[in-house]
Amino acid sequence: MIGQHHGTYLIAQNEQGLYLIDQHAAHERVNYEYYYEKFGHPADASQELLLPITLEFTPSDGAKLQERLHWFEQAGVILEHFGGSTFRVVAHPYWFPQGEEAEIIEEMAEWVLSERTIDLSKLREKSSTLVSCKASIKANQKLTPEEANTLIQRLAACKQPYTCPHGRPILVSFSTYDLEKLFKRVM
Repeated sequence: MIGQHHGTYLIAQNEQGLYLIDQHAAHERVNYEYYYEKFGHPADASQELLLPITLEFTPSDGAKLQERLHWFEQAGVILEHFGGSTFRVVAHPYWFPQGEEAEIIEEMAEWVLSERTIDLSKLREKSSTLVSCKASIKANQKLTPEEANTLIQRLAACKQPYTCPHGRPILVSFSTYDLEKLFKRVM
């Protein structure tokens, strides 16, 4: 780790060269792999809420959602019809990012409603992407050197450390030769 640029990009080096790392995309990848594993065992993680979360949908979406409630259970979210187009979340995985639970479940509902046919692996992937984005550090967030180094180490341990779950690149690298070429030290 060398430093941070504009609270958004980490600058790092090793024997091979120089790296610019998008800290949000990197954290999102680390979180995605963690949450993808967690969504593989949602029943183990679901916790009952003392105060259910109430969600409102349009009448047509509410009717469609009633037929698809079992898909939420597959992701560890227990959603109950509460009359009309109102639903209550009575349980969700304990590892959902705190304060983001309602928004995550609403986005999951949008996806479940938009799909013609739902496949469990696709639901697991989509849910992991939603949660990882919400739980990740944002651009313009200053990291301590320790936090930055930990993020780089965790990224290096990922199965797929080159793109975020949305497909954006995480890092750009310049070999020592590339840098020397840029400064016309070699031809």
